[in-house]
Amino acid sequence: MPLSQIDRYKYLTWAIFEHRRLFDTSCPACQSPETRLVRRKHVATSLRECQRCWLRFRAPKDDDTSAFYQEDYTEGFTTDIPSEAALKRLLETRFQHTEKDFTRYIEILRTHGLSPGDVVVDFGASWGYGSWQMRTAGFEVYSYEISLPRARFAREKLGCKVIDSPSALPTKAHCLFSAHVIEHLTDPNVVWAAGKAVLRDGGFIACFCPNGNPEVEEVVGLARYDQLWGKVHPLLITPRFLQSASARHGFDSKLSTSPYEVSNPRLLGPELCLIARRRAGN
Repeated sequence: MPLSQIDRYKYLTWAIFEHRRLFDTSCPACQSPETRLVRRKHVATSLRECQRCWLRFRAPKDDDTSAFYQEDYTEGFTTDIPSEAALKRLLETRFQHTEKDFTRYIEILRTHGLSPGDVVVDFGASWGYGSWQMRTAGFEVYSYEISLPRARFAREKLGCKVIDSPSALPTKAHCLFSAHVIEHLTDPNVVWAAGKAVLRDGGFIACFCPNGNPEVEEVVGLARYDQLWGKVHPLLITPRFLQSASARHGFDSKLSTSPYEVSNPRLLGPELCLIARRRAGN
């Protein structure tokens, strides 16, 4: 969802101030200073690419976004807590034919070996719509969400088992599930760290995010590609980065892109899917 005029002004004012200083252009994932400028946007912001791990990221970088995600962050259905009447309709229809219908995600989890009763951690659960659907599909689901108001709604209105941190999980998980979260983080290593904290040996991370593959730009055009990074998406995740980071953290990775029913070896679909399985002993 586009930023409001006020938020856009605040963001650009901040970026211009940071741009005037010698801001840090090292990679937020591997800290390598070897990053290259891809291009600029709005004069004061730029897209950079790490030459070691292949993450693409926005500069200037954020130090901490936790306060922003408590109340200020809005992205339509993803963040807007529904009214009582709207929630009743969504639950009655099990979110079918909405943008947050998790049917396809649940099918992918089953394809990769999840069975009823298996433990899933919904990392970045927002107000619980995904956790509720995965629980309805038969998984034992624990929800982690940084926004306290959304976490409270998930617990009180959808009956989600909300945990204060991944390390607070009472049992080891079969899957760490994360849908459209990693691109919002200041440090993407958080996803693999959470995986190590919660997963049993052989468990896996299922991570979905917008596809930052540079080749996608050839398909959708520069303007549409550049909508994938900015204020709310400081990271632009590439397939090469997901492979590199998974190997560095001790996970074996498998990548695909939507539509998942179609084989796409060049990984040019709009959404990336990472299945990263934890190696024994890591």
